Amino acid sequence: MTTSPPSGSHYANVISDEEWFIVQVVKVVVISGLLSLFGVASNIVNIVVFAKQGFQDSTNISLLGLAVSDLCSLVPTIWISICLNPFFYQSVLPFDPWTITHLTGAVPHIIFVKIATFITAFIAFERCLCIVVPLKVKAIITPGRTKRIVVSIYIVMSALMIPFCLGNRLEWIFDPTTNATVLTATFTAQREMLEAITFLTEGVFATTFSFVFVICCTVVLVVKLNSKTKWRQATAAKSDWAAGGVGVKDQRVVKMVTLMAVIFIVCAIPTTLMFLYMVIDPSFRIEDDNEGQDGKPDHEACNPSHQCDPEQGDQHGNSKAAGEGEKN
Repeated sequence: MTTSPPSGSHYANVISDEEWFIVQVVKVVVISGLLSLFGVASNIVNIVVFAKQGFQDSTNISLLGLAVSDLCSLVPTIWISICLNPFFYQSVLPFDPWTITHLTGAVPHIIFVKIATFITAFIAFERCLCIVVPLKVKAIITPGRTKRIVVSIYIVMSALMIPFCLGNRLEWIFDPTTNATVLTATFTAQREMLEAITFLTEGVFATTFSFVFVICCTVVLVVKLNSKTKWRQATAAKSDWAAGGVGVKDQRVVKMVTLMAVIFIVCAIPTTLMFLYMVIDPSFRIEDDNEGQDGKPDHEACNPSHQCDPEQGDQHGNSKAAGEGEKN
């Protein structure tokens, strides 16, 4: 099947379809593709290093889970960049890359990004306990509990996407424009309700909770670390051992986690604000112009022999679920 790029009708008042197409190719195919390849290689190295260090330390277990989730979120991104490559989608394919990319690329990416988000929150919480209750943290956060928590995060975040998957599915559909049967995305009658559930749970609640939780842990972490640093400086004159040897390893780990949390907070601000604004103004959500009135993709909408009509299709687009705005 040979397909053409989707219309940029949403942005027709800003740039033309041709300019929008160039922007998408440069951003998604070139920049995102190359960065994803680099991220995959880096996370593979991280996974090997953490695995060699063993699983006796709870921090190593959490960082290993974070590296795995990050790796799994980048692989779908590479698939998205491939599907949006003109040399790929203009070839004769047994599937429609524009419609299946959302289900096979964006959705898995969103799931593992959410997993990485909550593992980051757990790491920040663990380091916070190390500073607040250093004598009890080993009893509270054990390697066994850490493994169970990390696995639970994987399971819960994946389960939250089930309603969306029930409303969207892959199906073999006959395309009259190409006289061939192609694999494409179709939608159930309950799609709007199911996507609304996913949007509220995975998009609004999960995003906001993890964002606020990491901020709280980071603030407590920084405040307590500064107070303990002042205490160590005050005891430096009395004991060189106390000044130079106690808590040096913990301080390095705390600084690393603090830096990681700050980067997460800065990067999560736009997404969190966007989801909150979507709750106030639903019209802000991206709509799909390529869906037919029967709940199935309209193959003629973006076929080279037809003109894309921005008024065609359903008013509940593919991107309405929890993953709006987080594909990249």
